[in-house]
Amino acid sequence: MLLPHPRLLPLALPLLLACADEKSGDPGGIDPGLDTSPDVDDTGDDDPIVDEPDCAEAEARLGYPACEPRIPDAETFEAVTLPAGTVDQIRVGKYLVPAVADARVPPVFLYVNAFPLHYEFLTTAFPDEFTGLTVAEYEALVLNPGTREFYGGTFSLYLSSDGPFYGFTVWDNPADTSTTVTQADVTAAYTTLQERFNFDTLAWVPYSAAQAAAAETWVGTPFDIIGVGSDIEYEAYNPAVGYGSLRLYDLADFTDASLAGEFSYQDIVVIDMAPSDIERVVSGIVTGTRQGDLSHLNVRSLARGTPNCFVKEPLTKLADWADKLVRFECGEESYTIEEATPEEATAFWDALRPDPVVVCDPDAVTRTFPGLFELPTDSPTQRANNVCTYGSKGSNLAALYQRIDPVYQLDGFLLPMSYYLDFVNTGTWTVDLGSGEGTYTFQETLDAWIADPEFQTDGGLRSSRLLALQSAMHAAPVDDALIAALGDRILEVFGSDTVMVRLRSSSNAEDSLGFSGAGLYDSSSVCLADELDGDSVGPSRCDPDKDDERTIRDGIRETWASLWNNRAWEERAWYGVDPSKVAMGILVNTRSNDEQANAVAFSGNPTDISDGRYLINAQEGELEVVSADPGVTPERLLVTVVDGEVTDVDRLSESSEVPAGEVVLDEVELAELAAVLFEASLVFPQDDTVPEGHDVIWDTEWKVDTDGQVKIKQIRPYLR
Repeated sequence: MLLPHPRLLPLALPLLLACADEKSGDPGGIDPGLDTSPDVDDTGDDDPIVDEPDCAEAEARLGYPACEPRIPDAETFEAVTLPAGTVDQIRVGKYLVPAVADARVPPVFLYVNAFPLHYEFLTTAFPDEFTGLTVAEYEALVLNPGTREFYGGTFSLYLSSDGPFYGFTVWDNPADTSTTVTQADVTAAYTTLQERFNFDTLAWVPYSAAQAAAAETWVGTPFDIIGVGSDIEYEAYNPAVGYGSLRLYDLADFTDASLAGEFSYQDIVVIDMAPSDIERVVSGIVTGTRQGDLSHLNVRSLARGTPNCFVKEPLTKLADWADKLVRFECGEESYTIEEATPEEATAFWDALRPDPVVVCDPDAVTRTFPGLFELPTDSPTQRANNVCTYGSKGSNLAALYQRIDPVYQLDGFLLPMSYYLDFVNTGTWTVDLGSGEGTYTFQETLDAWIADPEFQTDGGLRSSRLLALQSAMHAAPVDDALIAALGDRILEVFGSDTVMVRLRSSSNAEDSLGFSGAGLYDSSSVCLADELDGDSVGPSRCDPDKDDERTIRDGIRETWASLWNNRAWEERAWYGVDPSKVAMGILVNTRSNDEQANAVAFSGNPTDISDGRYLINAQEGELEVVSADPGVTPERLLVTVVDGEVTDVDRLSESSEVPAGEVVLDEVELAELAAVLFEASLVFPQDDTVPEGHDVIWDTEWKVDTDGQVKIKQIRPYLR
């Protein structure tokens, strides 16, 4: 069959469907000539499958269709799918099938014109069940066999040398062959899909080399296995132009590079196999395995307007361009690549980025260590000055603590940013800034790099330089007078040198309405007795469970140096934060041993502006709520609060770290937390102008201490 150009396939669809009908002799629908399974009865009364109400309920909530529980005919198939731009597909859609008995959603076929991503579908169409779901948690639900709740993938009308056929894929994590789907996995997905795909037969299409290799050993499958696309050399998913340094990775190295933040919006990434997703903004994507119109990579590329294409064996074909600044175009028929100037690249990146976020000039003079009740917070001017002096985290907490009951507070005080400025202006190291090695201060180094076009445009070079700078900062001396004064203040506030305290990052570039900066910087626990004991031998004198000493100077250096970790640089750069103005203060407060629980609570549903219920994620003990290890999931709740009182609790999911049936936060703790958060949302001052069409809720962090007392330890605005 002579096939039209892939971008003309939507126009050619009626002709292809007519050919299929003529081949089958069926004038009434799409029939690629395969077994139409006449034993499947879709007439109604004898159908063994009961249509669950979930899709209808989602449509009633949203005001538009979200999913279908089955596909009984060609008309429904066309309604839930989109025209495909790939060479060997005509239309493509997405599905979810439960992999466990207690899955929160039944089998569904998504309306992909409304929900091109499974993640958006779950969080929008079923907000109560998946409120607060992160992308990492979604991937664990679909890609990881140990935590899988759903089989997910695509279903398509394919083209092959033998004619059109219907096929489906089952996703796993191509970067981890331990997740490669098994025959049992594909059979389970197929069985449910075929029961609900009522008008034709489905074949399974492996979408990775690992899947195809695994399938070679399978026998007795109830489905046909059909491979496609092995002779395709190039395919464009989003024809567009991008500028960036060309970074070449195999998939394993790419995964590590992503975790380390080695690439950014200034890079075009080339990978030998397509990963499941790339959350970080990049200037372009080239993969050595095919993706598909509805892959996460392509949906993100389309939204950003950045190029995305498949090139067979790209690491070989593009090797000569590795790490060079280039203009790369994914064209309709082929790609083009040429060297670019920094000026051209900068203009392109500036067009991609949001409006710049302005941060205040840091105060280089103030030397006092005020307690959280001693900071003046009555006026907007005072609060703005506090951010410029002590950073946002500490200033926000002081403003809150002065307005709520002390029983919910942690002891603490603030270290101003002036000491950080002293550190970078006096600390030195040996480095080559362009005219040979010499001794320069950290600030002189940063100033030179900020003015260096190569540093600004080369992500790999920038990452390696920032790592070296952080290493030097970790080894640099800290003023003994500062350590002595800080030790005296710790004794004054906490009453003992064996109380472990927490040094929390508090920069002028975080926790604001325009720039959250959540998770960018490092905090550390320190022990004054370890600082004073005259040796470096552990265990810690504040916590015998800690094998190493936790000195004050080590903790300060760790927090100050984290201002220049690669991820922080990239995120600030994306939001246009002036790097010459950022500085780090420190919030010093209580670090409790044997905490009963940690929690993150929003004073509204962050994913639904119309939902006033509080979203609370809680985890057992001191375990992280947000940056948890793979497979570790928090307790998730939606709590209805009226005038500070809890009237309803919807427990969406249990913590993975407590026995089945047990909870992290009980009803008493929930009631107390919700009451304090309700009060905080009323009394915490909001000084920034809220953009039209948005509102502000409060993103807060909590702990339940050893005695069962609820404490609030952070507050920042969240724009929704």
